[in-house]
Amino acid sequence: MKNKRNHPEFLFQIQAAVLLLPRLCYALPVYRFIPITRTFLIIVACAGSLMWPATSSAQQVCRNINVGYSYYPPFSYQDANGLVKGASVEVAKRAFNQMKVDVTLVQMPWARLLREAQDGSIDFIAAAYRTPDRLAWATYSDVPIGYERIVVIHDSHTRFDEPTLNDLRRKKGLLRRGDSHGPEVDQAIAKNILTVDEIPEIEVGLRMLDAGRADYLLTSDAVARDMLRQHLYPDLSFSRVKVAGEALYALFSQQSPCVALADQFNQTIRNLHRQDLMPTLLVQYLKSVGSPLVVELASQSPTQDLGN
Repeated sequence: MKNKRNHPEFLFQIQAAVLLLPRLCYALPVYRFIPITRTFLIIVACAGSLMWPATSSAQQVCRNINVGYSYYPPFSYQDANGLVKGASVEVAKRAFNQMKVDVTLVQMPWARLLREAQDGSIDFIAAAYRTPDRLAWATYSDVPIGYERIVVIHDSHTRFDEPTLNDLRRKKGLLRRGDSHGPEVDQAIAKNILTVDEIPEIEVGLRMLDAGRADYLLTSDAVARDMLRQHLYPDLSFSRVKVAGEALYALFSQQSPCVALADQFNQTIRNLHRQDLMPTLLVQYLKSVGSPLVVELASQSPTQDLGN
């Protein structure tokens, strides 16, 4: 914690002392000589109890945290045995394990996951891009979980040689509902420079591309490599888009009491990084599909300084 006085255990001790004050005062022999009224002591005790919910609730509720994820391999997915795996999921599990917080993993479509996190039904999302809209309801980790380049998946017979956004403007694109791929892409979509239809999940987009119902699908490098290496769509390939890459962050819902754990989570991620556990986890998943990997502390490598 940056400020020891904000630590839950410290506040818990203060609250306990305040609530015990009336008993202590009555027990002291000197109490009969001090003009402390019963009413005053009740007021003090009540004041202490008012401080109780903010920290006690967070402590108790956040001993178990709902970690939301969507199907987004290799960051988060279920394997053939139904086990939840992925780079961002493993990072979250390891961090909360060190924090002595039990994790409940919850899978749902990405757009719904964002809505559930916005209203506090989901406490934490394992990995997401940082956007201005989400900053209104989310508290992001200040350490990137990973870094990704933006690509387009397309028919391998169509020429896409590192396209610019301008090269894509007369083509029909697809984007997973709720996805963001940085300010350049987001603004191009908002200004209708790109014609993009939303799809519920990446798999739906791959089927549409394979059937010739769209020209390209915007996604991240690691996702494209992982999805296409399964060889279910041999006629599809991907090309890097000439836009800045984006860092991925974990986020807490500001409507969840678990947001009180944000500072501790940040420190834990830094500790994992120093112990070389973070890079090991991410290399295991992202390097396995040949995807570029950048994991840097925010203070050492700000998002805007990350090379594409």
